[in-house]
Amino acid sequence: MKREVFLGAATVILCAVLYYQTTLIADYGFAQVGADVWPKIILGAIAALALIQMALGIYRSGLSPDSRPATRQANWRKSAVVPFTVFGATIGFALLVPYAGFTASGLLMVFVLLSAIGPKSPRAIVMHAAIAAISVLTVAFFFSCVMGVLLPGWAL
Repeated sequence: MKREVFLGAATVILCAVLYYQTTLIADYGFAQVGADVWPKIILGAIAALALIQMALGIYRSGLSPDSRPATRQANWRKSAVVPFTVFGATIGFALLVPYAGFTASGLLMVFVLLSAIGPKSPRAIVMHAAIAAISVLTVAFFFSCVMGVLLPGWAL
């Protein structure tokens, strides 16, 4: 079995455990939507994506070696750059939020991640900035204006 199948299965199991935990959240009846609704929706989406990951892993493992795309075996240091970059950017985001706010920290984190991991051409950098602006501002708008959540720092 491929690594994707095992990681997908572990993710589905973790989502199931966390989903069960959301059923234990007390409902005090003072909100229009219970505190368990959004975590259940998010866990359902993550579980669905993990099932797709597992299906693709099973499908790809069934391909004959001649029909698989040629992949180059990178050394372990190059393959470890991405997880450490994501981990570092997430820690940096968490440390920067109290000082710069959610929106500015999110813009910086998404832009840095895309620029560090993705292509580095001038056109790609412009695309990274556009993707960061659209995604983070959409999330900030959704949380602050639609859901009424007070975000740290500057708000829309």
